[in-house]
Amino acid sequence: MDDSLHFNRCRSSKIHCLVICGALFGLARLACAADAQKPTGTNDKTAPIRASADAFSQAFNAGDAKAVAALWTPDGTETDEQGQVFKGRKAIEEQYAALFKARPDARIQVEVHSIDMPAPNVAVEDGVAKMITKSDPPSATRYTAVHIMDGGKWLMASVHEAPVDLKAGSANLQALEWLIGRWRAKNEDTVAESDIHWLANKTFIERDYTVRKNGEVTNSGKQLIGWDPQEGQIRSWSFDSSGGYGTGLWAQSADGWQIDHIGTLPDSTPTSAQDFVIHVSGQDNVLGWRSTHRMAGESMLPDTAEVVFDRVKEKP
Repeated sequence: MDDSLHFNRCRSSKIHCLVICGALFGLARLACAADAQKPTGTNDKTAPIRASADAFSQAFNAGDAKAVAALWTPDGTETDEQGQVFKGRKAIEEQYAALFKARPDARIQVEVHSIDMPAPNVAVEDGVAKMITKSDPPSATRYTAVHIMDGGKWLMASVHEAPVDLKAGSANLQALEWLIGRWRAKNEDTVAESDIHWLANKTFIERDYTVRKNGEVTNSGKQLIGWDPQEGQIRSWSFDSSGGYGTGLWAQSADGWQIDHIGTLPDSTPTSAQDFVIHVSGQDNVLGWRSTHRMAGESMLPDTAEVVFDRVKEKP
C-alpha cells in the first residue's frame, strides 16, 4: 500500500476517544472513561514468559547457577556478547557458576521490552539485562530469547546477547530531531496539539501537549525525552494533567519507534503498553501513533486505532 494513502485512511472517527484519553505517543492513558470498549479479559499469554524473566533474575541474584540453567531446554544454547556459544544445560550452568565465583556480588536487572508469539508454542522475547557489582562499572547486554513449550513448560531454546554502550550520550537523540516542531491531530470537535522543542543544549526533548474539545481544554501534559546512560536507550517521562505519569524505553523499529511504556493512573492503578511512533522515510511532516498490548491493572485493553498527526506549518 502507498504510505501516504495508508496515513490518510487512518484518519478515522476513533481519534476522538484516543485524544480525550491523552494517549498520544507515550502517555498510555489506558483506563479513562472515554475508552468505550471494556477490557477483554485478564488472560495475558505473555505472562509465563515474563515470569521466566523474573525467575532468571531471582536465580541469578541468588547465585544459583543450577536454577539459572534449568530455565533452558536440555539442549538449549546461549551465545554471549563475544559470540561464544554454550550448548546444553551443563555448559550453561558451568559458565554461570564461574561468573558467580568471580563476581559473588553481581546482581542483575532484566527489563523485557517485547514478546512476540509467532506460533502457539513459540515466543520471542527481547530486552536488556544490566549487571551491577560493587567494584565494577555497570554493564548491559541486549538479548533475544526464543522460548518453546517443552513438556508443558516454557523454556528457553536459545539466547543471543549483544553489548550495550552505557557511555553513549545525547547524540543519540539526533535520530528524533525530525520531531521538533508543532503537531496537530483534528477530528470533528476535538483537536490535539503538541509543541516539541529542544532543552538543555539538545540533551533533552520536551513535548507540551493540549487536547481541546469545542475549544475547551480537556487534557494537557508534558513529556521529557532523553538518553538513559544506564539502559543505553532513549527514555521518556510523561506527566498528565489528570495526575497520571509514566516512563517508556524507545527502540527503533522497521517503521519508526517502539516505546515500551509503564505508568500509573491517578487512582494508583499500574499500566503498561507497547506504543509505536510511525515515521515513513521522507515524510517528516506526518507521523502516526498507535498502542498495543495495553494493560490497566490485571485487565487487558483493546489495541488502539492509528492516530495521524500533521506538522503545523509556521506562518512566514
